[in-house]
Amino acid sequence: MLVRRPGQRPEDLGEGLDHVRGRLCEPVGDPTADRVLAAGRFQVEFLAVVTDVVGEPNAPHYGTLLLAGAHGIAAMELSGHLGTGMLRTTADALIDTLVRMVAAAGDAT
Repeated sequence: MLVRRPGQRPEDLGEGLDHVRGRLCEPVGDPTADRVLAAGRFQVEFLAVVTDVVGEPNAPHYGTLLLAGAHGIAAMELSGHLGTGMLRTTADALIDTLVRMVAAAGDAT
């Protein structure tokens, strides 16, 4: 869909595909802007999922909690702190617990 076949001009693909290609690919040649756009699209989709679980007023709070927790858990796993010594747990187990806690908070609202 994003790569054109030999002999096809971009205008032959139609306006709908131009819109999709633009949202996925622009701005061309600016990796920082690409990452910012991708992060923005991710946040919108992510908050929509969190909103379904905890409701609109609570979504930013619990969404931030989930992201911060996931980032911290990933950092601990990458640094080797999980599964050794006193902690003896896994990143997957911690993420499962965090998601269950947020889901329970959503059920309580």
